[in-house]
Amino acid sequence: MESANKRYNKQKIIFNIIVPFYHFLVFTFFIMYGCASTHPKYETKNFQPFFDYTFDKERNIKRYNLLGPFVTIETQPQREESIYRPFYSDIEDKEKDTSNIDFLYPLGSYKRTPEERVSRFTPLFNSRKDFKEKEEKKRDFGFFPVFGGKTEDGEKYGGLFPIYGNMKKRFGKDEIKFFLWPIYMNVKEDKTETTDFIWPIFSKTTGEQEKGFKMWPLFGYKEKEGVYYKRYFLWPLIHYQRTGLDTTRPTEYTAFLPFYASQSSPGRVTKSVLWPFFNYLHDEDEKLTMRDFPWPLIQKGEGENLKVFKVFPVFGYRYKQELEDRFFLWPIYTYKREYPEDSERVVHRFLLISKYEREIWMKDKKGSSQLRFWPIFNYKNLKGGGTVFHFPEIIPIDSEGFERNYGPLLRLYEYSSGPKGDMESRFLWGLYSHKKNDFGEFISLSFLVNYEKREDENIFSILNGLLEIGKKGNKRYFKIFYIPFK
Repeated sequence: MESANKRYNKQKIIFNIIVPFYHFLVFTFFIMYGCASTHPKYETKNFQPFFDYTFDKERNIKRYNLLGPFVTIETQPQREESIYRPFYSDIEDKEKDTSNIDFLYPLGSYKRTPEERVSRFTPLFNSRKDFKEKEEKKRDFGFFPVFGGKTEDGEKYGGLFPIYGNMKKRFGKDEIKFFLWPIYMNVKEDKTETTDFIWPIFSKTTGEQEKGFKMWPLFGYKEKEGVYYKRYFLWPLIHYQRTGLDTTRPTEYTAFLPFYASQSSPGRVTKSVLWPFFNYLHDEDEKLTMRDFPWPLIQKGEGENLKVFKVFPVFGYRYKQELEDRFFLWPIYTYKREYPEDSERVVHRFLLISKYEREIWMKDKKGSSQLRFWPIFNYKNLKGGGTVFHFPEIIPIDSEGFERNYGPLLRLYEYSSGPKGDMESRFLWGLYSHKKNDFGEFISLSFLVNYEKREDENIFSILNGLLEIGKKGNKRYFKIFYIPFK
């Protein structure tokens, strides 16, 4: 015990020394170089792996990156961004009056718009509040196993799952009650009421011209006069259904799975033997006939708007209105083309993850493309102009939330450019940085080597002035040990 206390005291002493020293070091760098800006419009400095910063005073933008890719803070007149990867990110848009917070993405999130506020932490907590102009505003709240809320009509509900609860206007139902779930549950939807005992075994349904009963999996039935009629025995083996009785195309379904299944309606029939392997479909309206023998290995079909042929996994194609699919030695190569009236999208995939994608918008006369060679790199040409390049691309997820919270942590090199020729690249999480914009060109290797080229100034510096050669206007100068000489 005494030895453990000594180790604890020793660790505490080290922590109390190192942490303040680190804070002092960062603070000293900031005071020396962060506050004393010599350029009124644009200033950028690199002290990675500690921090780097950029001040765009013309557009009033400030951006800080701390500890390489782990912390990013950016402020603009109408937008603020704070990211502490991989734990937390916060985006505030003052112009749109929105807030977007992620915590341990994708588990926790908070989103606020002028219409609503939604927060959750899967699977324990969720809350939703509606801000729409109504006398009563809808609210949902859940902190598992407790939940509660209020409907748009002002009706309150709540419960403690699975002990007792009452939910209203949730999951597409008017009301759901339960007691010691799954022992008892009662569901109301429109004029239909369903009561379950020891769900899903016993169930009884009553309603306007509607009734049903089941003792799963032995047998069950549910019917509504003039609408549908359903029966099953020894689920999922034996089924008989008649649905759509109130439409012009009622459907009859009979199955003794997996040996035989049949579904027929006016103008359309499907049959299966040893389901799902051998299937036949014929549709008079679409003049379509399809066969699987056996699925998914061989499929052939032809109709007015569809043509399909597959010998899986060797070769296959599907032609449909505004859609074309092909594959060769799946999953080695697949091809997909979508061409609605005003756009076209083509995707070539290699081993499913690597891909080349191209999209064109005819009306705007704009296009975009993406080449991802997993796990080596990802290259994008953006619709609005500009490009993005990442190396490596370890986790191929095209998601704004994933990119914001994890993307920079997984890459050694990042490059981005805009439609006006501005660009920025970072290597080894910002240890090397290269920027080019309206203010000039800026290259740095941490605080060791720095090069700046502005409209009226060129600077090459080692250790921020220990040795420096520069030109301002028509005058040249140099520094040795931070002392300037003309």
